[in-house]
Amino acid sequence: MRQAVRSRLGTFVPGGGIGRIVCAAALGAVVTLVAAQVVVAQRDGRALDAYAELVLEHAELVASASVKALDRAAALPGTACTPEDLANLRRLAIQSHYVRDIGRVVEGAVGCSASWGVFAAPSPLPPPDRRVRGFALWHALPGVFGADIAADMVARDGAVVTTSPIAFDRVSRAPAGMGVVVSTRDGKHLFQRFGDTQGLTIGEAASALDVGATRLAWRCSTGFDICVSARKSGSSVLVEPWWFSLSLAVLGALAGAGIALVANDYRERRRSLLAQLRRAIDGQGLSMVYQPIRSLSDRQLLGVEALARWRTEDGREIPPDRFVPLAERDGLGTRMAKRLVSIALGEMAERLRGNAAFYLSINLTSQDLLDAGFRRYVHHEVRRLGLCPDQIVLELTERATADHHDLAACMLELKSLGYRFYVDDFGTGYSNFAYLTELPITAIKMDRRFTRAIGTASAVSQVVQSIAAMAAALELDLIVEGVETEEQASHMLSLVPDGIGQGWLLGRPVASASLPAH
Repeated sequence: MRQAVRSRLGTFVPGGGIGRIVCAAALGAVVTLVAAQVVVAQRDGRALDAYAELVLEHAELVASASVKALDRAAALPGTACTPEDLANLRRLAIQSHYVRDIGRVVEGAVGCSASWGVFAAPSPLPPPDRRVRGFALWHALPGVFGADIAADMVARDGAVVTTSPIAFDRVSRAPAGMGVVVSTRDGKHLFQRFGDTQGLTIGEAASALDVGATRLAWRCSTGFDICVSARKSGSSVLVEPWWFSLSLAVLGALAGAGIALVANDYRERRRSLLAQLRRAIDGQGLSMVYQPIRSLSDRQLLGVEALARWRTEDGREIPPDRFVPLAERDGLGTRMAKRLVSIALGEMAERLRGNAAFYLSINLTSQDLLDAGFRRYVHHEVRRLGLCPDQIVLELTERATADHHDLAACMLELKSLGYRFYVDDFGTGYSNFAYLTELPITAIKMDRRFTRAIGTASAVSQVVQSIAAMAAALELDLIVEGVETEEQASHMLSLVPDGIGQGWLLGRPVASASLPAH
């Protein structure tokens, strides 16, 4: 009673089931919010990249228009600032995109422009903000066209171009939370800035692994000394509508709790199953059935294979391919093997003593055979029951991966006492010719999947003849598993006249008391 109470209380403490479920729910909520943050960051990052690309492409168009205007102004004939030159400049200004005015620079001062004509007093130009590739650049330069007018200007070869103040109108409306600075690559000259650019660091880009609330982008032109630095603030799942974040957290918590419940249920079931298996091994919970092994030619009963069975305490039958690996993983393999050997020998002892030609086949693993204590136990039980070792066949699963040298030594020890060895499920595991030649094998049991392929168009059926030929070449007996039809039996008999079979056609697994006499 006390133990049961402690067990129930354990589920309400942090280390118990409820504690694990609560922790899993919290973890699920956090993981979901983090995953949502990654999605939001990627979404906003793509939007920021697209905006930065748009601004850069537009800046290249504006720069290209200015360069073309300067080239065409430099190529105009005649003397600077003459009526003919001004007419040509006006025509050029009208034809140029993103250009507001085109003028002439004479001795470091703007002497005339298409819009203002000839200045009564040339307007001197201060040192440029930036010189690059022969161009002189000014940003928001005031006073050239009036004290209250500031203009972006670029000059080369005696010509100067003023960028239109609306040249960037198409891209100047930055989306919410974004800011963009258009500058030279070194950031020492600014062309334009849009949106919230306070504190924006020119040239900074976000890492691919950065999923924080601030997204950064950095793009540069290949044809001009122009780069775009962009930033998106508030890129966080927590600034999304409150119901959105709450819904994600709840869904994540439910998912985490669900996974924890399933895992907890599986763990408890496995723990319960393992505990029952331990009790079955120590008590009377394991049982054996025996499948006849017969000669294919005259169907004479030669022996039986012992097959383990286990029913849980609530009556559920657990298949061997489930409970045997469970026992092995928990270190119960050899302990269970001893129990099964004891049951099989005890139930078949009278039959074995009454027929010297009859044999019992028992499945073992390489780990069982490598255990000296297990080998001694098998031989002790055989002698105690007054049985002959040559009536006992030990079937070794082909999936065994123990070192052949060590395994062979252990098998030879038992073979010297009279025991025989079969390779079970041949053709499905790790075996090769070395496996068959280095170990003291008496026979191989061809896996049932090859038997099922007999008489079909499957390529597997072509392997059957090769297995039969190999067994004959190595002077090994061949036992055919899974014989269910007369066609299969006849086919194998044509390949192996002295072949042995096992399967529902030849007898189903039954309790020892129900075995046929012949």
